[in-house]
This record gives sequence, C-alpha cells and structure tokens, in this order.
Amino acid sequence: MRTCYDSKSMSYEVLARKYRPTNFEEVIGQDHIVKALVNGINAEKMHQAYIFAGTRGIGKTTLARILAKCMNCESDTNPTSRPCNKCSNTIEISSGRSVDFLEIDAASNTQVDKIRDLIETVDYKPAKGRFKIYLIDEVHMLSTASFNALLKTLEEPPAHVIFIFATTNPEKIPKTVQSRCLQLNLKTVNDEELFDHFKKILKKEEIKFDDESVRLIVNFSNGSVRDGLTLLDQAIAYGNGELLENEIKSLLGTIDDTLLIELIEYITSGDGKKVFDVLSKIEELTPEYDVILKDLISILHKISLEQVLSNSENKNIKSLANKIDKEFCQLLYEISMNAYGKFSVHPNPKESLEICLLRMLAFNPLLKLSDSSKPIKEKNIVEKKLLKKK
Repeated sequence: MRTCYDSKSMSYEVLARKYRPTNFEEVIGQDHIVKALVNGINAEKMHQAYIFAGTRGIGKTTLARILAKCMNCESDTNPTSRPCNKCSNTIEISSGRSVDFLEIDAASNTQVDKIRDLIETVDYKPAKGRFKIYLIDEVHMLSTASFNALLKTLEEPPAHVIFIFATTNPEKIPKTVQSRCLQLNLKTVNDEELFDHFKKILKKEEIKFDDESVRLIVNFSNGSVRDGLTLLDQAIAYGNGELLENEIKSLLGTIDDTLLIELIEYITSGDGKKVFDVLSKIEELTPEYDVILKDLISILHKISLEQVLSNSENKNIKSLANKIDKEFCQLLYEISMNAYGKFSVHPNPKESLEICLLRMLAFNPLLKLSDSSKPIKEKNIVEKKLLKKK
C-alpha cells in the first residue's frame, strides 16, 4: 500500500535555518565583529585571511556567508556592506550552490592531499564574482602537514582570493597560521538579546507563549543562538504549538526555585534531615542531577551579588542574603562548583550531588560551633555532679 504525503506537511523549515541572518543588520550579539567587517568593506581594505573564533552556534559560518555575499554582490560595481540578496551571486551563496564560495569541513578533510587539491584551485579566477572565497570550518582539526601546505598561499595569496577560517578552538591553530590572519573573536550572546530575539520569532510564527517559558529556553541556550532556536523548535513541538512555563520545565528537566531556596535555607540552618527531605521532593520531579546542581550554583551566585550590590528583586534571594554569612556563601559556591566540575567523571550522579550537600553541611560554621560546645557542656555537668558529692 502506497502512502501519500501532503507536500505542505513536509515543507517545514527549522527555525535555526529559517531565521538565519542574511545581512549584517540581522546579526545579533556581534556588533564589534560587524563594525570591523563593515568598515573594512566600505574603506576597501579587506584582509586576505580571517579567523572567526568562538563557541558553537553564535554566527561564525553565518558571518562568513554574509561577508562572501558582500564581496560578490552584483547590486554595486564595488563590494558592498549591504548585499541585495536578490542577484544570482548572493542567492547562490545563500543556497550553497556558488562556485566562487567554497565551504570545506576540516573535520572530514584533515589529510594534506585535500588541502593541496584546494591550493591548486586558488590561482584560477572566480567564475562569476569578484572574489573566490574559501571557508574552512573547524580549521583547528587540520593536520600539521595540512597547515604547512597552506602557509605559503596564506602569505601571498592571489588578489582575488579570501580565506575565512572558522574555529571553536583557536589555540590549536599554529602561530605561523595565526600571524597571517586577522583574528576576530565572537562572543556568546547575552540573555536579554536572546530573549528579545526569540520573542520576535515567536510573534512572527504566531506561537502563544509566556515570558517565563522563553527565559527558561534562554537560560538553557548558554549564549548560543542556534542551540536556543533548536530548543525553541523542540518546545513548540512538545507544547503542540504553544509555550507554557510548566511544560517547558518538564521538557528541560528544571525545577521550581522555591524548592532550591528551601534547600539552601536548611543547609544554612544546619538541618541535614530536612535538606535530604527537600532533595527527595526534588527527585520526584525527575530532573537531571547535574541540572539541580547547576540551578543551585545560579541561586548562590544571585545571593552573593545581592549581598554586595543589593540588586535582586526576588524576596527569597534577599531573605537568604541577609541570613547567610558572606564567607559561608562563598564557601557553598566553591563546594558546588568543585562538585559540578567533577560531575561528569563521578560513577553515580546522585551520589555526587548528595556528597556535595553533605560537604555543605559539614562546613557549616553553626554546626561546628554546636559540635565544639558539646564537650564543654558535658564537662560542666560532670563538675557539678562531683561538687554535689563533696
């Protein structure tokens, strides 16, 4: 039996691709990079080779494609900082069909033979555009021999060639290569910019949402636009076309801050039994144990800031900031950070979290004071009994 699919149902385009910037104005969070590139294009002082460095999903490949369109746009006689996205050159670059814009994945082309083949094409002039542009993604994964093969070409490339190297690990690129390139370091996108960006997209897509659900997705994005949009796609599917805070928490495995606040309060008061009672309540929500620890670190960070800057609007944070000694708060933060750093190598995630809480309790100054006072009290009782006998 043959199954028929409606062409409309198969035409969905993921948000990360649908809302990929097509010009410099649409790029978010990288104003310093955009300014450098725009000024260079407008002044006709473009470098022969660039390194775009930064973590995943923040715009390295996107900026490379926009730059390629700027250099080969047919809307002007010279390169322009505002590509038209209508001429054949810009359309072909956007769709990945341009013969003058070559994208190479270094992770799957590490051999020196591949780079030598590439170098042989450098002398040939561009087929349609003004420039032939080579984008080598994850360039740090090239072999030493491949880098050595590139050196001479990078030093004296033909006037019609521009190299763009994208990398998440610039330290692994040899200094001899770095010295021949202009390195531009991309930043992670701050939460407010991501929040505004995601809200605009949701409004365009006519998706119902509440602000808290968007903030949860932003927090999990860790400054990566692509990661955030992928999560947004997942959340829309999970919520059947709408975003609600409780459903997003369930999807992401997050927990309500009130339980974590309660946990910190009992740690502060030194009540170990109640600490583990609250942990049992948290476990009923089936979150990942590393997520519990991550959220705990975030709350301790907010408390620390409140103690110095008085910048929180959350009543619970303010209350805890007044209760916890500053030095003890820093110690709790240090203990939780150390535990988080070793979380991935611990054989049992639950035990890792539990030992972290036990350490917090063990180093509580209130408990230490009460423990040290016990022998003194016992000594006094013994002395009183002896005096009575006399």
